[in-house]
Amino acid sequence: MNIFKKKRTAAKPAIQIRSFAAAQINRLLSGWKMDGGFTACEVSSNLGIIRGRSREMAKDSAYFKRWLQLISINVVGEGFTFKSTPHDLSGELDTSAAKIIEKHWWRFCNTRDVSGATFFDATGRKTATEMDRLNAKTWARDGEFFVHIMRGAPNPYGIAFRVLRPDLCDHTYNCSDTGRGTIIHCGVEMNKVSRKPVAYWFHVPPTDPYCISNGYGKPVASIPARDIIHCFTQEDEDQPRGIPHAHAILSKLKMLDEFDIAELTAARDEACSVRTYYAPKGDEEAIADLTSNENADAANALTAEKEPGQSEVLPLGWRQEVHTPQHPNREVANFKNSMLRDIASGVGVEYANFANNWSAVNYSSVRAGTISERDMWRTMQDDMISQCKVPMFLAWLESFLTYAISGGLPKEKFEKFTEHEFRGRRWGWVDPMKDMRAAELAVAHGWKTNTQVASEIGQDFDDNVEEIRREEATVKGTQLEAKQMEAANATV
Repeated sequence: MNIFKKKRTAAKPAIQIRSFAAAQINRLLSGWKMDGGFTACEVSSNLGIIRGRSREMAKDSAYFKRWLQLISINVVGEGFTFKSTPHDLSGELDTSAAKIIEKHWWRFCNTRDVSGATFFDATGRKTATEMDRLNAKTWARDGEFFVHIMRGAPNPYGIAFRVLRPDLCDHTYNCSDTGRGTIIHCGVEMNKVSRKPVAYWFHVPPTDPYCISNGYGKPVASIPARDIIHCFTQEDEDQPRGIPHAHAILSKLKMLDEFDIAELTAARDEACSVRTYYAPKGDEEAIADLTSNENADAANALTAEKEPGQSEVLPLGWRQEVHTPQHPNREVANFKNSMLRDIASGVGVEYANFANNWSAVNYSSVRAGTISERDMWRTMQDDMISQCKVPMFLAWLESFLTYAISGGLPKEKFEKFTEHEFRGRRWGWVDPMKDMRAAELAVAHGWKTNTQVASEIGQDFDDNVEEIRREEATVKGTQLEAKQMEAANATV
């Protein structure tokens, strides 16, 4: 008996514990990586690459450009409608103040001076709507946009706005403790406790008097958060910067574009190779005889352009091989449509509109898809209004009330004059008569008001009433003049 040999004990059966299927790590899921979400570390490490690839797609991808066009058209379109609604303590609308504010806001947003420069844009190039369309596309392509509030601008309102490229804000600049109660994540300086932005750190030329080093040898300058409008879609509570909206589909769209190029190249190559001639075996040098001056006619007959139904008589022993092109493959369309549906889902747009493919849709499916897509457009409009348009208006109003151009509106009532409303564009339907009848029925039963219906179609009921009143006065004046003219002619 071997006293050193240990006695084997029967293995106890493993206890099976139920868990989430998504949390299991096994052979099939071993390649599934775990991610920390949209953290400051992830954004700082990857934003530059994703943004650069997104910009490349905006230049070279037809589908990506189409998506940016849809963003610009549907989120902004012809611009946001502004309505001032200041109320007195009694709750009555101050119509005179509202008209003054609306008049000057419109003038500030759309007017150009004698040199052709706009008041709204610090560069003098863009109106408010043009800047909004640029910002909407930048928001989608780069994941965010920045607007610098330029106070003390040389125009009647003393303020202007300037668009800043997102890559000017240093996303690699991070500091866990600045020594003044703040931290810096991805170029955004925030309060250490509340995480409220305090300042933004931008790249500047080394000769700039405000230039300092961020510790990596890069020249940067701090701009207070009060003077910066930063708009982005927040996917995580601690996310400091925006990520390009198409980040989830960039890889697939890039590979699809490369597939298109490869398929097109193959089709072109095969289309250029129609038929090949072979000399008899052992007499391969006969091709040289065909290219000689004595046999030039025979050579021309074989290499000349062919006509439909034409046949050739080959030299004895020669044969020809006709090449039938295999590209484009008949399955290419179905494959591309499947990939484009995934891509359209990733950016939240209706496939038929995104891919310009209306071959397999009907009225019901288009309506259902369009309603869902327009809900997304309205959500983006709300985000842009709250993060961009409202701060713009408040900054302008603060400056406007300090200048004589305000017509004596008291600056002390700033809070009262801040009451306002921005409305984004709205859309009509293929069959608007049914929608108008439905709206008429809703108003008749008290389910909706005329103001709500007008707002849903992008109109303002009060403005419409005022315009109708002016039209009626014009019509009455014209009719009165006509009657007076008739009376005068009758007297003569």
